[in-house]
Amino acid sequence: MRLRPATPADAQRAADLVIAGDIADVGVADYSLGDLEDEWRELDLDADTRLVEDDEGAIVGCAHFRGSDVLAQVDPNREGEGFGTALLTWSEKRASQRGATKVRQGVGDRGQSARALLQAHGYAKTRSFWRMERPATTDEAPADETGLRPVDPTDAPTLYDVTIRAFAHDTGYEIKPLDEWTRREFNGHGVDHTLSRTADGIGYALVRRWDEDTLYIPLLAVHPDHQGQGLGARLLRSVFAAARGRRVTLNVASDNPYAVRLYERVGMQAAWRVDDYQKALPN
Repeated sequence: MRLRPATPADAQRAADLVIAGDIADVGVADYSLGDLEDEWRELDLDADTRLVEDDEGAIVGCAHFRGSDVLAQVDPNREGEGFGTALLTWSEKRASQRGATKVRQGVGDRGQSARALLQAHGYAKTRSFWRMERPATTDEAPADETGLRPVDPTDAPTLYDVTIRAFAHDTGYEIKPLDEWTRREFNGHGVDHTLSRTADGIGYALVRRWDEDTLYIPLLAVHPDHQGQGLGARLLRSVFAAARGRRVTLNVASDNPYAVRLYERVGMQAAWRVDDYQKALPN
């Protein structure tokens, strides 16, 4: 076994490993090469990524940082050979070097091996994230789009301000600097501003094209001064109307019952779950 930093040439293999893990742990692919490239672009690959090679030189595991989160994956067909433990040991050491006080990893609801490994090393479940879905429909009712419009490329600073205010008390959301947020979130691969919707300075729903049949909402935010007034539901219904028969999906934290109820009211249902495991690091 050997651990080494990743290089850009390793991107496809690393993405394939994460996708294989998704299929094993939640039943569907929830990652792409574009996701990995967006994340690696913000990293020092030498310091903040690791690949595991077996004795024959095959890449059988990968890990990289996403803020205080670590995305780590071992080939589902090679579990139990010590590769996950090696990545876990590296990630905790590197997190401490980065000045982190905690480290987090997500585990799909079927990921029993990863769950057992994390628990054995002192990680505890802190919250869950549900994937909510609204099936495709060809008879979408007209949406009330009063005061709403498609997002414009110049909206990034305004939407960033709404984001900071909307998620100010969410300890699970790590605020990035404006330039990084604009690159990774607002202009991330697949984001479609024409399908996204905003109410100027008040709220927005950012839409990403996942595939021909599916849209994903990576961010839905409403300014605290305007929450509870139905804007979130109107933004979602406007996206549904623009989706023109495509399935719409998003993630929601289990400890945000207001959001869960909102999504259920507009016809979304829970499909699968990822559990967030966290460990405090020594000073």
